[in-house]
Amino acid sequence: MQQESGFIKDELFEHHFQPIVDLTDCTVRAHEALFRSQFFASPEQAFQLAVKKEQLYELDSRSVRKAVDTYLKAGYFEKGKKLFINVYPSTILNKSFFSLIDHIIDRFPGLSQSIILEFVENERIRDFNKIENAVKELKKYGLGMAIDDFGKGIDDINRTIELDADYIKLDRYFTSHLFTSKRKQAYVKFLVQYCSQFKLKPILEGIETACDIDVARSLGIRYAQGYALGKPQPLTGIS
Repeated sequence: MQQESGFIKDELFEHHFQPIVDLTDCTVRAHEALFRSQFFASPEQAFQLAVKKEQLYELDSRSVRKAVDTYLKAGYFEKGKKLFINVYPSTILNKSFFSLIDHIIDRFPGLSQSIILEFVENERIRDFNKIENAVKELKKYGLGMAIDDFGKGIDDINRTIELDADYIKLDRYFTSHLFTSKRKQAYVKFLVQYCSQFKLKPILEGIETACDIDVARSLGIRYAQGYALGKPQPLTGIS
């Protein structure tokens, strides 16, 4: 099958881009690059195949590079928009990753300050010391770091405490029934306070209604993402 034999080497995938919005003025500050391939029903299936074929780094690194290339060629970095890109923790520990970063950021002045690497939630971090050191080195380039899907991941608390992240993306679990759940509201408030104390920026995912936007604002959330703010689309469809 084609997806078994060549989808990584031939890069038979693309990215759709979903806006991340500043709720104070409803402006788009960034986009998240979301992996898509016609050969797989979900990104997870593609990456599971890559793990099975022992080609996770190859797929993940190619995805990072292609997402940046797409965004760069379309001029969105020039518009001042940041780009969030999912990455596996094991990828940044690969000895080839820093060479890739060198290659990526050499092509556009200030590009590194516009790239935010999101640590995906579904790969356990085995050695936090190694990851912490890698994060320190990547931040020397000017790259930003984000913890993806907080509230869903394997090592949520550990990642939040141990990693020097710039953003914490709160999983859509918190948004679901947030208006009626006093417990969720209290927990989101706590996370906002925690982030404020340690200079982190929380981003609430899963915003689907105007009510969600209002509640998020009332809880002190400044940045948010979800269908009510914009669906993932190819670059030709985003603003």
